[in-house]
Amino acid sequence: MCGIFGFIAHACDTSLSRDVLERCAEEIAHRGPDAAGCYIGRNFGFAHRRLSIIDLDPRSNQPFVEADTGIVVTYNGEIYNFRELRVGLEKEGAIFRTASDTEVICKAFARWGPDCLHMFRGMFAFALHDPRSQATFLVRDRLGIKPLYYADTPTGLAFASQPSAILRWPGVNASIDPIGVSSFLSFRAVFGERSLFSNIKKMPPGTWMRLQGGERLHERWWSPKPGKVENARIRHMIGAAVEEHLVADTPVAALLSGGLDSSIVAYEITNRSSVKPTCFTGVVEGEGYDESPFAAEVAAAIGAPHRLVPLKSTTDIDTVTRLIALRCHPLGMHNETAMHLLAQRVGADYKVVLTGEGADELFAGYSRIYRLPFDLMRDSGLAWIPARFGRRLRQHIGLPNERCSEFELFLNQYAYFPIDEKLSLAKKAWSHAINDDETLIGWMKETYFSAGDSPAARIARFFVEHHLTALLEMVDNTTMAAGVEARVPFTDHRIVERALSMRPAERLRWRSRWAAVKAFTTPVSSFSERLDVSKVPLRDAYTQVLPSSVITRKKLGFPLPLGNWAAGEGSRPFRDLLFKSTPAIADFIDVGALRRWYDAKAARATDAFGRQFWLISNLEIFLRQH
Repeated sequence: MCGIFGFIAHACDTSLSRDVLERCAEEIAHRGPDAAGCYIGRNFGFAHRRLSIIDLDPRSNQPFVEADTGIVVTYNGEIYNFRELRVGLEKEGAIFRTASDTEVICKAFARWGPDCLHMFRGMFAFALHDPRSQATFLVRDRLGIKPLYYADTPTGLAFASQPSAILRWPGVNASIDPIGVSSFLSFRAVFGERSLFSNIKKMPPGTWMRLQGGERLHERWWSPKPGKVENARIRHMIGAAVEEHLVADTPVAALLSGGLDSSIVAYEITNRSSVKPTCFTGVVEGEGYDESPFAAEVAAAIGAPHRLVPLKSTTDIDTVTRLIALRCHPLGMHNETAMHLLAQRVGADYKVVLTGEGADELFAGYSRIYRLPFDLMRDSGLAWIPARFGRRLRQHIGLPNERCSEFELFLNQYAYFPIDEKLSLAKKAWSHAINDDETLIGWMKETYFSAGDSPAARIARFFVEHHLTALLEMVDNTTMAAGVEARVPFTDHRIVERALSMRPAERLRWRSRWAAVKAFTTPVSSFSERLDVSKVPLRDAYTQVLPSSVITRKKLGFPLPLGNWAAGEGSRPFRDLLFKSTPAIADFIDVGALRRWYDAKAARATDAFGRQFWLISNLEIFLRQH
């Protein structure tokens, strides 16, 4: 919905500059093109850029001051059940002067304090100052749908929706975090509380921070856990979530790729609303990838207006560079530019669009990872085969040459850049950050094993708490860069808890017993969605209402042949940045080793190599900007 920025000083009666606050907020003006505001209190200052969606009247502009208590809030997001909460507050005597969810947040916080967060259904990141206690709160929603960063300075704490705004505040150091760089290259995202900047941190999802009298308190107010929902029909839950996500005082559109997840969302909008949503489908020019016939079939089946949007190449370096600057983050996925360009087209007529993100993470849409328990069983079984034959079979099915631990096997499947490969490119100083078990890998291992009591439970929880959070930030940033709010109904916390309560076989099943036997000697990449079925609850729930082509076909993702791109002429502008001048990435990587690595890999280019080169070249563009 918006972009937020603020500063909370250590000392009372600190004088803050309105000009500096507004200049910082200007860095994220793309997130809120409709209005701008600034409020300065005794020891804090809040700035806001508004994308008006609920209560379009200027009375709901922010920072918002609640009339009865003086509570001040700068807020990004939506509380979908705010009208229901408002009725309850009015019964207790509250008087409302706007029709906004912002005022509901203020009055709920005044009435119940942080406990009110458990009542909110939605996506939100906000800062709230309560003059009654002189306490200031920073709050982030359960799953981290809305981003929130902060940085400590000698005189206080700065926070914002994106790091770019914080970097404009005096006293903030813009140095790059070498561990953040390592995380990005391995996982396409910076995990945990780190960012790509050494002294800028992320508020973890489902947490709040209270700053009061020079003291700071963190508390996790929500964490994902299996839901105790008996006989909960997943289709009903998804439909109810979609209906809530339609709350807006402006029209709502839908992104429709033609895949299962977006088709479900588009269907539920038409099923739950009297207004048929306009469905937008992007068609990338010149990349031989077009799902629009499937999307058109779905749109026709649900009777919704359908618009095809031609998009230029997702690897156009000018588009990539511009989006990296807007995101203040390198692009981990090559379809981010496509989503941004599509959001620009949607933004010509709409401010809100619903998408299908989250379903893969919740319902085992990534067989390559969710089949880890099966790979562990194969790994164990192959230990009994003579090494000469076992090694050959391991190579055939994509397992490491030697038996390894569960965590090592997980990293082997999940990481884009293995540690050894990064070390072969790294300068000495950076190699220490890569190889330090107390930092990234140590954090990953501890996080992974604390997520559950079985491999399947650990993977499911890790994907919800970390992989999904990174994906949601990408969706938020690429769409908000175009002034469009993306809503993700699959991430309703009740659906998350229901999904986590399912047994692995309920989400990912074999097509037959023979298929499971045949899969033993078949690489996961070959048998995925051929010998098994992913996202079973969704396919079963919607098989009667969606075209069979959507229900039964294999997930395509966004299969641009990145290997061909990286080795061919399409990547030349990116290669020129790395090899025709002194690159910024030379602070971390030995450029000679990188050149030798590129030449060897390009000679037998694979898509895995293409993804690696995409990450390196995007990181180079980001580092040049910062």
